[in-house]
Amino acid sequence: MAQPGSLIRSQIVWHISKRGNSYSVRYTYEDEHGKSCDKLESFPTKEEATNRKKQIEHELAAGTFLIPSSVTVAEFLMDWLPKQCSKHKWALKTYESNLSTIQNLIIPYIGSMEMQKLKPYHMENLYTTLSKTPCGSYIEGKKQELTEKQKQRFLSGTTIHEVHRLLGTAFQYAVEWGILVKSPVPVDSPKKSTQERTIWTVEEMRAALDSMEDPILHLAVHLTLVGALREGEIVGLTPEDLDFDAADGIGTFRINKSMQRVRKEALNQVDDGCIIKVFPDKLERSTTSLILKSTKTASSCRTIFMTSALKEELKKWLNQLAADEMKDPTRYHDSGMLFRLPNGLAVEPVLIRKKFLKWQDAHPEFPRIVFHGLRHSSATYQLMISGGDVKAVQGTTGHATADMLVNTYAHIQQSSRVELGKKFEEGFYAKQESPSPQAVPAEGEPTISMTALLELLKNADPEFSGLHNKKERQILRFDVQYLVHLQRLEPWAH
Repeated sequence: MAQPGSLIRSQIVWHISKRGNSYSVRYTYEDEHGKSCDKLESFPTKEEATNRKKQIEHELAAGTFLIPSSVTVAEFLMDWLPKQCSKHKWALKTYESNLSTIQNLIIPYIGSMEMQKLKPYHMENLYTTLSKTPCGSYIEGKKQELTEKQKQRFLSGTTIHEVHRLLGTAFQYAVEWGILVKSPVPVDSPKKSTQERTIWTVEEMRAALDSMEDPILHLAVHLTLVGALREGEIVGLTPEDLDFDAADGIGTFRINKSMQRVRKEALNQVDDGCIIKVFPDKLERSTTSLILKSTKTASSCRTIFMTSALKEELKKWLNQLAADEMKDPTRYHDSGMLFRLPNGLAVEPVLIRKKFLKWQDAHPEFPRIVFHGLRHSSATYQLMISGGDVKAVQGTTGHATADMLVNTYAHIQQSSRVELGKKFEEGFYAKQESPSPQAVPAEGEPTISMTALLELLKNADPEFSGLHNKKERQILRFDVQYLVHLQRLEPWAH
C-alpha cells in the first residue's frame, strides 16, 4: 500500500457548483509525486458545501490539509501490522493475537471504511456493536455459523478494551504517516470486565488428581499443581530437563521451553531466533505448524523442585517411554519430548485440554474450571502456605514481576479472607489496658523501629526502591505501621 505522504504542497479551491440535487466543491492539488490531481466532493446542501470550502481554505493556510486518500481501515491495518511486528520484535503469540483482533473484530465491521472518513462516533458504534456480538462470530476473518448456545456468549469488556488499545496505537501511526490529522479513537476506553477466577481448593486438587486414570493427563496435572505451569510449558519439557539428583536428591525440572501451534503466516513475519524446532506436519497443506520455542521472558526460565510423589511418577513415565519404543522401533518416531504418544510423536497442548475436558464431563462433582485454572489454583495455594511470600512463589510461577503475580492472584480464597477479617477486628478494635499510646513488647519479643523496618524492606526487595510516588510510599508506610501494631513491635518512631 502506497502511503499518501503528508501535506498538500499546492492547492486551488474552485467555486461551488450545483450538480442536480447536490452541491460540489472542486479543487486541484499536487500529490506526493508532484502530479496534479482533481478532487470533487459533493454535499446535499449549499451550506455544507460552503463550510467544506472554508475548511479546505483554512487548513491550506494552516498547513494541515492532508493529501486526500481512499485508503481503507483494512488496507491500513494489514500494512501497519507486519511493520510493527518487525520493528518491535513481537513474539509469535503477540502477532497472532493482534492479527486475530484485526481480522475478526475490526475488519468485518469498519474494514471497508476510508480512514479519512472515520469519526469518533464510528468508534463508539463499533464498541457498541462488539458488546452485542457473540464470541467466535468470525474466525480468520470468515463468518461462522454458531449454535444457539454459542450465540448467548458475548465478547467481554476486556476484549473490547483490547480492540480500543490496538486501534489507538495503530491510528497514532496513521497520524505520523500523514494519513490522518487526528486519531478518531476516543480518549475514554471501554471498561474492562473483571471476573473472579474459578480455582480449586487443596482438597479438590488432591481428590481430582487421585481420580485421573489417563497417564498423560495425570502427569500433566501433577506437574501443573506442583510447578504452576502453563500448558505450553508442560508439553515443552524434554527428558533432559529432569534432574533427579539435584538439590541434594530432592530433584528438579527446568522450564525453559514452550510448545505451541501457530499459523505459518505468523512464522514468516516474526523473528525466528526464539524458535528451537518446527515439528513435521501431520497433514498435507496444513496452514499451521507445531513449534518448540524458548520461553517468552527471562523470568519464565526457572527451576522447579520435585515432590517425592512427582519424582516417582516421572521415573515410571520415562520407563514407559522406553518400553513404547522397544515395542516397534521401526515405527517409533522419537520426538525428543517428555510427553509423547505411544508412537513417539509429541503431545500437543490442545490434547491436554481435550483430555481435561473429557475428565471434567465424567466428574461433574468438581467445580468446572479451564485447564489454565490449575495454574491459578496452584499459585494461590502456594501463596497461602508460604504466608504470602510473593518472591518465592514468583520464582515458581515465572511471572515477570511481583506486581503481576499479586494482581493476578488477588483473589485469595474465601477462608483466608474471613481469617483476615477476624485478625483485623481483633487488632483494630482491641482496647488498650494502659492509657499509654505506645504498645510495650513482651519480654523476649524482637523489637524494630519503623525506620529500620522500612530500610529492611527496601534492601530485601529491589522493587521497593522504585516507589518514588508519594501516594505509594504513604500506603506502604500505613501497611507497615499496622503490621508493627499487630505484631506488638516497637512503636513507629522515625
